[in-house]
Amino acid sequence: MARKALLLFAAMSRRPHAVLLVRDSDGDARRRVGLEQARDDKPWPFKVVIGVAHPKREAWVLAGFQPQNPEEVARLQALRARLSLDPILKSHELDARKHGAKTDIKRALNELILGEAERERQCINETALDVLEERGDSNGLADFLGEVRQRLVPILSGRTPEQ
Repeated sequence: MARKALLLFAAMSRRPHAVLLVRDSDGDARRRVGLEQARDDKPWPFKVVIGVAHPKREAWVLAGFQPQNPEEVARLQALRARLSLDPILKSHELDARKHGAKTDIKRALNELILGEAERERQCINETALDVLEERGDSNGLADFLGEVRQRLVPILSGRTPEQ
């Protein structure tokens, strides 16, 4: 599918400068390999940035969670106790297969942010990049941020990687 998407972008009369291929691993590391194969298939006329959230994109949001009030501190403490691990530092160890299970990553995130979309956005947009990279070392976020820095930032800043 990724290769087909890249072929479609390459065939456009107005090609993008970059294409982001982002998906969940759902616990299967081979998903990244498939995206890399599509990127390496040919020299594309645009940059291809790959991101694979392990096990799901919620892991990236959890990595950026920073309690903002006493209620959130209490929810985080309760979640740590229930899971017997820190979901912020070990989001990659949460489960993506059984909805509602004790270690269900979607359930864990919902317990912290109570389903608030704005709060979820804040976890990513308002957390320092160095914090996201450190906490995202095992869940794919650090790799994605590295790809963005290497392949996308030069385009957005008007520089080519060689400059």
